[in-house]
Amino acid sequence: MAISICLLASFCATYRYMQAPPTPGGFGLLLMVVSRTSLRESLPLHYAQRIARVPGVAAVTPVNMVDALYGGEDKVFFALACDPDTIFQVQNDWRMPEDQRRAVREEKVALVCSRSAAKKHGWKLGDRIQLRSSGYNITLDLVLRGIYTSAEDESLMAFHWDYLNEVLGRPNKVGAFWVMARSAEDVPRLMQVIDGEFRNSDAETRTQPMKQFVLDLLSMLGNIKLILLGISAAVVFAVLLIVSNSMGMSIRERTAELAVMRALGFRTRQVLGMLTAESLAIGISGAALGCLAAAILFALASGYQMSGAMPLHIQIDAPTVGVVLIVAVVISLASTLLPAYHASRLSIAQALRFVG
Repeated sequence: MAISICLLASFCATYRYMQAPPTPGGFGLLLMVVSRTSLRESLPLHYAQRIARVPGVAAVTPVNMVDALYGGEDKVFFALACDPDTIFQVQNDWRMPEDQRRAVREEKVALVCSRSAAKKHGWKLGDRIQLRSSGYNITLDLVLRGIYTSAEDESLMAFHWDYLNEVLGRPNKVGAFWVMARSAEDVPRLMQVIDGEFRNSDAETRTQPMKQFVLDLLSMLGNIKLILLGISAAVVFAVLLIVSNSMGMSIRERTAELAVMRALGFRTRQVLGMLTAESLAIGISGAALGCLAAAILFALASGYQMSGAMPLHIQIDAPTVGVVLIVAVVISLASTLLPAYHASRLSIAQALRFVG
């Protein structure tokens, strides 16, 4: 029961993550401006000035996601080339001393990384770090000036977009723009105004909330949500068959014992109540153990990057636990009531002779 519920809880939690992935930090007010035709198409750098003049825009920064390799490792991690002031506004959960923030802002080759990354590679403040990018076919010579800690996500690095533009030969082309809105009420209007600003231009834009952008990226992986629903249904059906068979056999094997209890004065509804309580105890205990196991598995996998880019932060939250408990209760009742009712309807004489 616990193993099956662990699988069910994992599928339910993953489905909820695919339905609405969390957007940590200041992502609630963040808009992503990309090319309307393709994510591979770049946008002109001068778009930033026109976007910044739109009422309701608090900040705008060019952003490029750089695939980075360090040393002889073959594992790709991603670094954000962006404006340092904006990244601290967006990732407002990054905890870092103010002197490090100031050093990051003032030095063009400054790099910001997480405490876990620094510990893994043995980096210290002031170290010169070379990152290789196969996608851009460049080598970045950076200096570690900031180390952040975060309770939500420690998978990112960041450095100055101006430095990346300089290394590339100043093409002044941007993969995307991050736009910070002044308030949640400004977000819908900014989406329309920004796209209208560049309509019928050589590089039209598509503006959407960061959360929707993440959902679109997930949709590129295929109809995973439908697959998860199908697997979850199969797991529920399999659990129902297994538990029904186990509880049915248990009740049939104890038919004579139940007859003895009735002969001693226990009423039929008392016997049914005890069998139902036993089944519910097994089901709820299995559900609790299954949810705990799933939570431990996701905690161990926290921070793993899907497709090398998107950090995995799936949690067994209250709605998932609620769904799993309901399923466990329904399965327990469905697997117990019918065989228990049949056993209680036998006469005491028949039940005492019953050998299952």
